[in-house]
Amino acid sequence: MISGAINLDKPEGISSHTAVQRVKTALKLSKAGHAGTLDPLACGVLIVLCGKATKLTPYLATLDKKYTAVVKLGVHTDTLDREGKIIREAPVTGITAEGITEALKSFTGVISQTPPMYSALKINGTPLYKLARKGLEVERKQRTITIFDIRLTAFDLPYVTLDIHCSKGTYVRSLCSDLAESLGSCGHVHALRRTGVGKFDISGSCSLDTLDSARVMSMDETLSHLNERTLTPDEQRKILNGSTLDDFAPGRENGSALRLKDISGNLFAIGTYGDSKIRLTTFLGKNQRNS
Repeated sequence: MISGAINLDKPEGISSHTAVQRVKTALKLSKAGHAGTLDPLACGVLIVLCGKATKLTPYLATLDKKYTAVVKLGVHTDTLDREGKIIREAPVTGITAEGITEALKSFTGVISQTPPMYSALKINGTPLYKLARKGLEVERKQRTITIFDIRLTAFDLPYVTLDIHCSKGTYVRSLCSDLAESLGSCGHVHALRRTGVGKFDISGSCSLDTLDSARVMSMDETLSHLNERTLTPDEQRKILNGSTLDDFAPGRENGSALRLKDISGNLFAIGTYGDSKIRLTTFLGKNQRNS
């Protein structure tokens, strides 16, 4: 049974769920999932987890992401993308490439962002988009995100193209809308392509048509952004029986995850570090080899 990750270039026009189901059918998988939803409008990197690798989803959630966004200035929609209803228009005269480049400086670094109403974020158990479809709008708490880099790569009014490198939890639609407002206009996302998730880059992705030759990344490689610790047979028995292990490695943060390997270098579990102890979090099974 295949267990690992596939770097899929999801096409525009289908949901992430549909893309996963097509991978599952094509490769005859008993189990498959994804790490990080892409809206049907968006295309690009979708990490598809196969077999036992579906357990890895929580450990990929913190990865930073890269996008290329085409923004149409002068038109505001309720969904903040081209599929929404137009609710406001504004002039774009006077907007220059130099002005956008200058404005982007205030959107770089640690910033606050309000999640859009058309999102899967839940309020009292109800997804915001369900409330939005009823014409309702509720107060949303701002969240802190990090924009590592954002730059203008094309300028052809009313369209501008941005390359964005951001932290988890960033709503690109909100980011682009806020930028347009800062320019004295309005705008929405016309097209969106995710070009990277952590080390998963679009240059190494496969399409739904080339799944037969797709490279399946091992679970160990998929989690290579995590620290690791090799356990002795005795330590391995202890942690599998529910005991904790002492760990005084400098620099570890409480709550951080790490790969646990046997003396042969095979990944068998994921542990969580806290108060100089390691606890078993997720058992992956035996013989999860690096290759």
